[in-house]
Amino acid sequence: MRQPIALLALVLLFSFSIHAKAQTNHLPVYLNHVFFVIDSNSYAHIFDSAVFKKIGFTMVNKTTTTEGSWYGKYLMGRDSYFEVFYPSGLQGSVVGNFGFGFMTTTSGDLDQLQAPWKATHKDSVKLDTNVIVNGVVKRPWFYSLSLYTVDSSKSGSTWVMENTPDMLKSVGFTGDEMKKPILWHNFIEKQMKMKTTKSLNRIVAVEIVTNKKELGYFKKSFTGFGLTQKHHTFYNENIRITYTLANVPTSELKSVEIELTDAFAEQTLALGDKLSMHVKDKSATLFFAH
Repeated sequence: MRQPIALLALVLLFSFSIHAKAQTNHLPVYLNHVFFVIDSNSYAHIFDSAVFKKIGFTMVNKTTTTEGSWYGKYLMGRDSYFEVFYPSGLQGSVVGNFGFGFMTTTSGDLDQLQAPWKATHKDSVKLDTNVIVNGVVKRPWFYSLSLYTVDSSKSGSTWVMENTPDMLKSVGFTGDEMKKPILWHNFIEKQMKMKTTKSLNRIVAVEIVTNKKELGYFKKSFTGFGLTQKHHTFYNENIRITYTLANVPTSELKSVEIELTDAFAEQTLALGDKLSMHVKDKSATLFFAH
């Protein structure tokens, strides 16, 4: 009788392994923010329109970490936001640079993402701890998981983040609360002690133009985060990222679509020579010309 029992145990173990792996590869990451770098004139006037005041909370902020600092404008929403720079606001950047910051929903999810991803890509995956500096106080801010690359010439980057337990405790989350899913609005409302009442809900779709070389970086990153690829689209239940292959030297951000909680009259806003936003009903899309 021992052999059938051992065989059954092996089958159950294999089934559990497959189930656990499936769960790991489908953790509910979402696109928390998009940053992009524009020319100084466009930067100066990007949030001048009164429509932006209704769509999201606008602010200017400088962030300092142990690795460096950056200064930019922000359009804050419920579970997503935009981070806008001009070149000198983000060290080493040029006009056209962009980045996608994904987030997990539960403490510990990042470890579950890292293990199978690192096993697949060996030493190419890195996990960093970002430490924020406020005067003389230093606090671990968030963990950042990304695909290591030495190609400093690429214009687009992407990573997935998770707030550290220290940061969550500092804004008021209890141990029991930290075991449950925490979305961006949960974190911001505790940190700022205010409700998110603006119309910007979250980023739902992105389009990029890329080349064959840089597509490999995005593909490994997005699938490493748990997104599914179908044809020219990477997606999960929260986000859809579509790419077009072209003969371009570096990747380009083409559009970003956001979901709104309120309906707006259809209109197109010129935000700069190469940047516009089209608003219709409960959707708004930023378009980048190159």
